[in-house]
Amino acid sequence: MMGNVVWLTGLSGSGKSTLAEAMLIELIKGGSTATLIDGDRVRDSRKKKLGFSRNDIERNGFYVIELCEKERMINDYVIVAVITPFEVVRTEARARLEPSYFEIFVSTSLDICKNRDTKGLYRKAELGEIENLIGVSPNVPFEVPSSPDISIDTNEKTIEEGARILLSRIDEWLDDRKQQELIPG
Repeated sequence: MMGNVVWLTGLSGSGKSTLAEAMLIELIKGGSTATLIDGDRVRDSRKKKLGFSRNDIERNGFYVIELCEKERMINDYVIVAVITPFEVVRTEARARLEPSYFEIFVSTSLDICKNRDTKGLYRKAELGEIENLIGVSPNVPFEVPSSPDISIDTNEKTIEEGARILLSRIDEWLDDRKQQELIPG
């Protein structure tokens, strides 16, 4: 059986990576095999560096899907923390990774993300030092997911609460899926 892909999408600073790391720890403590695919690490590890044009962002997203296809062969869970601003990539991820794909929209607002600005990206964009910042530049808007499996705002929950809620919902989702598989067609 292939592992489950838990794909967290949201703006820079929304809390995707922090939530993903908390979920990873809980899954491993619970005895599952799990790995984390983080967008920044993937981008930094590529031999051919991609920019931040729409085309490059999409290419990076499709590459992450390929990584998920490989990693879910050896892990119970593959947790993905990637901005993934475009619906076309999320739709492709769902098509290629279902029925083991669970999409989480980390819906923290742009204002909160700007206030956090953990990487200083929003400030650099305001100063003109960064072009094409996702969700800020008109060239690379963040397209809000049309049908995520769950949405969570990290401004309303602690990371621990958020991770528990998400893992609980994923458990329910997996239980429902198992029950559906047992019902004769």
